[in-house]
Amino acid sequence: MLSLNKTVLAGIIFLFLLILIGCDSESKNPSTPIEDYLSDNQMLLAHLKKNFDPQTEVALYSQFDTDSSKEILAVKETKPSKTDKWGLKIQLLSSDSLKKKDEVFLPEMSTTESICTTQRLDSISYDLFYFNSGSFYIGSSGGEIFAYLVDFPQKQTYYTHLIISANKPAALFFSKNCGEQKVKDFFLNLFKIDYPELVVSQKDISSE
Repeated sequence: MLSLNKTVLAGIIFLFLLILIGCDSESKNPSTPIEDYLSDNQMLLAHLKKNFDPQTEVALYSQFDTDSSKEILAVKETKPSKTDKWGLKIQLLSSDSLKKKDEVFLPEMSTTESICTTQRLDSISYDLFYFNSGSFYIGSSGGEIFAYLVDFPQKQTYYTHLIISANKPAALFFSKNCGEQKVKDFFLNLFKIDYPELVVSQKDISSE
């Protein structure tokens, strides 16, 4: 009987030590609360690389829909292959499960030297995804800039193409769906800061 009691006691002590070790391990390696990485783009990016897609290059968290909830945007640059063309894949994800809700592709665009951020326009109660190719397509004697606004609820991708030349004013082309004045005003005001003599082109143009 005494031997049995010692065995039971040893088992209880062993279980108690296991619990202590487990608690100590959790205190040294605490899990990151979802609120922490959602409020920090770099932590969110690391989270997406680990749990969604290791090729993710830009992560944004904001309200991209008409409801009050917030979503995650995961942006990555795809390489030419049998299944993918070169460009940017922008995926709208639920913030809790990382389940894909929508996706937009911007052909022949890169995250290099570009701008990927959110943009709120007047009279719209949610954010749009804003992309600007920046200096990626600009050389020493001019070049071109591509800019996009992606409106997920309206299923619209607004597009502008700016051609910069040393011998004539910069020319800006709008995609046909840029009919709403607030969209045109956004792009015009944006580019007129650096190119006050900007003219509007009725057809898309080439820098060649």
